[in-house]
Amino acid sequence: MPPVENLPEGAPGWMDLAATDFDAAVAFYTALFGWEHRDLGEHFRHYGQFTHRGAPVAGVVPLQGDEQTPGWHVYLWTTDAEAVAGRIGSHGGTVDVPPQDVPGMGRYLFATDPVGGQIGCWQATGHPGFVRLAEAGAPCWFELWTTDYDTALPFYRDALGWDVHEMPGGDGFRYATHGAEDAASAGLFDAAAALGEHGRPTWMVYLGAADVDAAAARAVDLGGTVADAPAETPYGRMVDVADPNGAPLRIITA
Repeated sequence: MPPVENLPEGAPGWMDLAATDFDAAVAFYTALFGWEHRDLGEHFRHYGQFTHRGAPVAGVVPLQGDEQTPGWHVYLWTTDAEAVAGRIGSHGGTVDVPPQDVPGMGRYLFATDPVGGQIGCWQATGHPGFVRLAEAGAPCWFELWTTDYDTALPFYRDALGWDVHEMPGGDGFRYATHGAEDAASAGLFDAAAALGEHGRPTWMVYLGAADVDAAAARAVDLGGTVADAPAETPYGRMVDVADPNGAPLRIITA
């Protein structure tokens, strides 16, 4: 991934967790990754910020309704939220929350892509988004699992400004990145088979650990679940985890 200060338009610049059991989520991530938590107060509906060694790495917010599902949301970096909102509508997406100001921090919007994937966009003013990336205790990678790759790919290219590079694959594997090789900042995965007939698009976030096996064991002790044993991959050792609220994530060697 490119350094934080060099993130391109459309790259993930922030993420936050929606949690049913807010206290359980805070306890899990602070214990597992050594994060600190700060509640921004009633004015921000108790939106909280996780920091790692004092630097922002993620947000956390209580779910606002029973119809919502616990999980991670990813915000894509932009220098012009209004322009992005216009392109989203022009390319088959839906702007669910038009650009709004967070005083002293930035401007955001929420949208849904043509396949049903949820998107946040963040235009920073005072809040820098991620300050740490690709290290133990910090976000390392982000990929959108989509159920309609052929529709999603041109949308992210044309509406969100992705520099699309498709990876070679076989046996139905299809994957594209925003940026090439070491400059890649996010991925788009054809997850139709993995998610099944009734699955819906979702973001998968990868969080770094110095020891993936120890982190997996600790996650279980803290009330999470591990799908399979940690495994070696071309990109490092990793394991699939669900936190105590059921939100999926991957832990990867940083």
